[in-house]
Amino acid sequence: MGWWNPSSKNDEGHNVTVNGDRYRAMITNFFILELNNHDVQELWFQQDGATCHTARATIDLLKDTFGDRLISRFGPVNWPPRSCDLTPLDYFLWAM
Repeated sequence: MGWWNPSSKNDEGHNVTVNGDRYRAMITNFFILELNNHDVQELWFQQDGATCHTARATIDLLKDTFGDRLISRFGPVNWPPRSCDLTPLDYFLWAM
């Protein structure tokens, strides 16, 4: 699977701020569709605590997709806000 690098430009080519609605649209219209093309039954999803990432509707969408395999602020596996730890997977998944 290739690196997911969604554009943050509108149809006219102007830069836009990614808000909760745009983030969920990127997840729904690109990311989840791409996941359906691969065997990702045990895939974990990790994101930081950006506001658009932690909106209730966003967390609900990601929980529906990843269940308990979501590492995020307000997710089943909480990522603390302003965490200086850039790689919580080193301590959460691989340290077991």
